[in-house]
Amino acid sequence: MNKPVNDHRQLWQPPQRPEWVQRINEEGYGMNISGVVPLDEKSLLETAIRSTGLSDFGADDWRESFRVLIKALEDEAELTLMGRLMTRSEILMLLEGRLRIEDAYKRHPEIEDEQIVQPIIIVGQGRSGTSLIQNALAHNPDNGALMHWEAMFPCPPPEKAAYRSDLRIDRADMLVNQWTRVTPTLASMHELSGRLPHEDMAIMAFNFMSPSFFDVMGQVGSYDAMVYGPKWDWEPAFRYHKRVLKLLQWKNPRKNWVLKDPLHLDRMSTILRVYPDACFVWPHRDPVRSLASLVSIVGTLQWGRSDHPFKGGSLEYMTDPFLSAARFNGVIDQIEKGVIPQKQMHHLFYKDLVADTVGSLEAMYRHFGIPLSEQGRRGIVQYMVDHPRDSRPPHRFNAGSPEAVARAREAFKRYQTYFDVPVE
Repeated sequence: MNKPVNDHRQLWQPPQRPEWVQRINEEGYGMNISGVVPLDEKSLLETAIRSTGLSDFGADDWRESFRVLIKALEDEAELTLMGRLMTRSEILMLLEGRLRIEDAYKRHPEIEDEQIVQPIIIVGQGRSGTSLIQNALAHNPDNGALMHWEAMFPCPPPEKAAYRSDLRIDRADMLVNQWTRVTPTLASMHELSGRLPHEDMAIMAFNFMSPSFFDVMGQVGSYDAMVYGPKWDWEPAFRYHKRVLKLLQWKNPRKNWVLKDPLHLDRMSTILRVYPDACFVWPHRDPVRSLASLVSIVGTLQWGRSDHPFKGGSLEYMTDPFLSAARFNGVIDQIEKGVIPQKQMHHLFYKDLVADTVGSLEAMYRHFGIPLSEQGRRGIVQYMVDHPRDSRPPHRFNAGSPEAVARAREAFKRYQTYFDVPVE
């Protein structure tokens, strides 16, 4: 079946680049940028080892996905000079972080004794309120969200006394906001800061099994084909995910982790093998509107590193309505078969979440049987006072042609009917 010409991705238009970014990229057009900014295995591993003075990367289950990823970045992503600089820097941070994580466990094997209890895991479609839920819950002092700075620099393990003043926060904030300096329109789409909660994709990237993390770097279709293949096992990724969380809470205890990654929706059965008492929260919003907004942000993220966003197949599972709807339908099948226990999943609607955030989250706590202290409730209320919904510039995006919207509406029909999700 041929794809229609006027789908959401082809309607997307790139924003204007800042002049300084355009000039850097233009200089790169005449250079051997793969030689100047190498992304080969030898260069990356040797640099990480030299930078840290460490050489033990731990178990080898990350190496296959790492090798496929860097080959895809070289052969498929068509990165600009700016894109290669940012991508090499980030991959080196991951390799260096992994070396330091393994060194911490080697020196302190007692970290393994840490327990992760009833993690609250937010799943669902991007742009459906997942960040609002995580940010609000993070202001309950009983919870611990994965903060962007500690996801980037987990070692040395953060300590409770210095958690809000750690020197790594400013460094992380500078690097995170590099994204909006390179592509300023991102600021209206998603709030970025080293001081804010981040998605699990950041720590899953330490095992190089994190498509949503690497897909925003560019088109890496062969990498996606591998990790979404029928024989791919996600459990090692979540075992390492748990390894990182244990390290992060070792000197800064968390009663309940508040975690988020929209792609966890596809992995809940695997997550339950690693976190048997996981509590899943699935916000529901008009999927056609959410998809159009998601296409806008994905295109903009990739435009920050390549002149050819959407050229390949990366992120189609999130931006193609038929693939995205198939994911939702797969979860509905799991729910109906009892693969995911009803008591471990809470559903809420975006419109209710926005109208009464505190009440919606109180209902979630009741569903899971997790106590919500008065101090925790006050923290959530205060967050909503300090962060009104109109505090950021509006995200404007192309909702799609009537034909594209109609096709997407048909694709999501089962999902919207099953959960009674309203059209916006």
